[in-house]
Amino acid sequence: MGDSYDYLFKIILVGDGDVGKTSFIRRFTTGHFQRDCKMTIGVDFTVQTLQLDGKIVKLQIWDTAGQERFRSIIARYYRGTHAAIVMYDVTNTESLKNCVRWMNDFRIKCGEDIPQILLGNKCDKLSSRKVSSSDGERFARQHVMMSFLETSAKDGQNVDDAFYKLAQELIRTYSKPMDYKFDSIKLDYLPENTASWWGCCGY
Repeated sequence: MGDSYDYLFKIILVGDGDVGKTSFIRRFTTGHFQRDCKMTIGVDFTVQTLQLDGKIVKLQIWDTAGQERFRSIIARYYRGTHAAIVMYDVTNTESLKNCVRWMNDFRIKCGEDIPQILLGNKCDKLSSRKVSSSDGERFARQHVMMSFLETSAKDGQNVDDAFYKLAQELIRTYSKPMDYKFDSIKLDYLPENTASWWGCCGY
């Protein structure tokens, strides 16, 4: 596909630490599950390209740390976000409750109208489940989110579907193809000397 594309969208992924955000992204971008990886420090991003309805869609996916001490740092990166993925762990009820806090943080910076999808990760852990599917669906409806899915970074369930759903919604929202180059996107608003590298928020 090279550097040519029709759309470029920034997607931010938020949620508590240890819900599996980085494993989820890696599953999508590489097709593999990595069990042992380091905790995310601050934020990091990767890029993945999709083909939808004859269009080339480039997704800039931002991975964020889930620890409280990084909240003020993460908030600086919400600028320019086109869509958000909010993730919790189906084996941890507190991680769903805390999604309210994460949503409030990015809605202050990005507004409430951007597409938002709720994901209940680790649905392969049947014996450890604490949050039912109906709980997740109810939460998504209450907070006017575009969709809800249960996912598994381990076995790949609904991983691709989540990103394709968001991409399709974004194409509907931004129906006119963008005419700028990826390299022209300015990242000079990012804080200097902020530690950032791939690390796992846990599986």
